[in-house]
Amino acid sequence: MAEAPAAPPTREPEPEVAEGVVVTPDPEWGVVRATVAQGASFTSNGSGYEPGQQILINLGIDRSDGWVMDEQSATADAGGHYSFTITIAADLPPGAYGVLTFVTD
Repeated sequence: MAEAPAAPPTREPEPEVAEGVVVTPDPEWGVVRATVAQGASFTSNGSGYEPGQQILINLGIDRSDGWVMDEQSATADAGGHYSFTITIAADLPPGAYGVLTFVTD
């Protein structure tokens, strides 16, 4: 007697994701992600810098060398930390973007 064929597995539908600007605030692309609405702000925090060191901050298109914000800067505090608020332009198209920080010295 032959067995009845197994029913194909069912798959849950993918959850709907609100359209927005996805920001990855980490040079290792993909480690930390946040969805930020156009016109809204978020804060980028970092550590491991020399006290008083100038930190350059860019917002760009994920996994490319295209920038969408003029270069900004912050200064590391006595503990080597920085905090910088970035406002997403109201007309920035939804997509994936990344925050890159670096020092020149």
